[in-house]
Amino acid sequence: MSLRGIGTDLVAVGRVEALLGRHGSRFLARCFRPGEIATSAAGPARADLAAHVAGRWAVKEACLKALGGDVRGIPYRDVEVRRTAGGAPEVVVHGRAATALAAAGGRRIWASLSHERDLAIGFVVIED
Repeated sequence: MSLRGIGTDLVAVGRVEALLGRHGSRFLARCFRPGEIATSAAGPARADLAAHVAGRWAVKEACLKALGGDVRGIPYRDVEVRRTAGGAPEVVVHGRAATALAAAGGRRIWASLSHERDLAIGFVVIED
């Protein structure tokens, strides 16, 4: 296998918290798929909702960077961030993101995300 793309992104949790405060469910519906929203809304009182969403947002941005080329037309909803049964992040692409992945010669997307205080980071590697 060979490397087809790599991307990373850093997101301030406070920025996402402000977006959620201003746009709430409209922001979530525009940028996340229904399964991602359900996951984000679930959990222990979701006091950490902004951090949870920021981590997934960072992975989406990192994935778009890893895809390379002109990704401006790819909606954030076309990059879905899920959890595997073991809890690891998993990226599933749809629509234009899937088309871009195929054009880049990619078949497998590896993702990692982490949180530290008021920051979230996403890291993505694409292999063929």
